[in-house]
Amino acid sequence: MAELGLNDHHQNEVINYIRFARSRRALRLKTVDSCFQDLKDSRLVEDTFTVDEVAEMLQGLQAVVHGEVDLELINSAHTNFLLLRQLFMQAEKWYLKLHTDISELENRELLEQVAEFEKAEFSSSSKKANTEMIKPKLAPLFEGGSSELLNKEIARLHKCSVQ
Repeated sequence: MAELGLNDHHQNEVINYIRFARSRRALRLKTVDSCFQDLKDSRLVEDTFTVDEVAEMLQGLQAVVHGEVDLELINSAHTNFLLLRQLFMQAEKWYLKLHTDISELENRELLEQVAEFEKAEFSSSSKKANTEMIKPKLAPLFEGGSSELLNKEIARLHKCSVQ
């Protein structure tokens, strides 16, 4: 199995995200397939077409597919933004400042590792059955217990260091 260097909890979170992304990708691919099928069903009813007719059909199909792909790319960017926002908000609760290295996002070697990880996680049916049984647990709605004490201590230390 491909390793990403994450603990089990974070690896399960990554698997859940990959599952979400795969379902979105499959849905968009079905939409693109239906664009082609619609063209076949509605416009390809004659045996012969002129060059201009074929060019017009392809132009229309290109516009529809371009719109679908553009919409999905925008949606993916916004989805990734929301995911990053969640992570940064959790980090801010613990007074952490996370840093990102944007250049790593186009690192071919790392992208291949992610592809290998996805393939390994979703290729075997037994592995798929195991990952589907992992259900994310809801975080508590209130801060309590040790985290509340830790936050109070951090605030007190900040106050002392400022004075």
